[in-house]
Amino acid sequence: MNETQEISKTERHLKRYYRWNSYLYDATRWAILWGRKWLEDYLRIELEVLEKKNSSTSCYRSCIVEIGCGTGYHLSALAPVFKHSEFYGFDASAHMLNKASKKIQKLKNVQLREEYFSSNSLQHSFVDCFICSYSMSMNENIPSLIESIHENMKDSGVLYMVDFLSTSSNWFYRWMMLHGVYIHSEIITELQNTFKLVEYESKRGLFGLYRYGVVKAIK
Repeated sequence: MNETQEISKTERHLKRYYRWNSYLYDATRWAILWGRKWLEDYLRIELEVLEKKNSSTSCYRSCIVEIGCGTGYHLSALAPVFKHSEFYGFDASAHMLNKASKKIQKLKNVQLREEYFSSNSLQHSFVDCFICSYSMSMNENIPSLIESIHENMKDSGVLYMVDFLSTSSNWFYRWMMLHGVYIHSEIITELQNTFKLVEYESKRGLFGLYRYGVVKAIK
C-alpha cells in the first residue's frame, strides 16, 4: 500500500467515525485524553513569549497551527488570549469543525480548514508553532506527518504535542485500533530523528493502561 492510499484510508475513517462521535466528544474524551489541560496551561506560557518576541521586532503575526483541532478545545482557549497571533485549525471531519466553529465564531484570528494536513497544506517554512493534541495517534503513517510538520515550520519553530506513547495492554491496543487510534511506541524516536531538539515527559494514563507524553520539539 502506498502513502496516498494510507492517507485516504485514514481520512475516510476520520470523516465516518466523527460524524456521530462529534456529538459525544466534549462530554466523554476528558476521561481518556489526559494531559490536554496541562498542555493548554503550558501553551499559554510559551505563546506569550512567542507573541512578545514577534510584536517587539516587527508587525509580524505569529502563525500557530493545530492539526486535528476537533471541536476547538485548544483554539477556543488560546485564540482569545493571543489576539496578535493567527491560528489555523485543521481537521478532516466537517462535523467536528461544525462544533469548533460555534466556539470560535466571534474570533477574527482563527481559520478552520476541513483538510487532512499534509506537506502541501501551507507554505513551507511558514509556521511558528504546531499543536498536536492526541492527533498524531490518529495517523497510520507517523513519519510522513512528522516530515510534513517539519517542512511547514520556520527555522526554530516548535511542535507541542500530547499523545499516547505506549501501552502494555494488548486488549487496550486492539480496542484503540478499532477506533482508529494507533499507539506508536517509536514516536519519540521519529521526532528525535527529524527535529534538532526534543524534550518530553512520559506520564501514566488511565488506570495505568497506557503512558502518554507531553512533548516539545524544536526545528
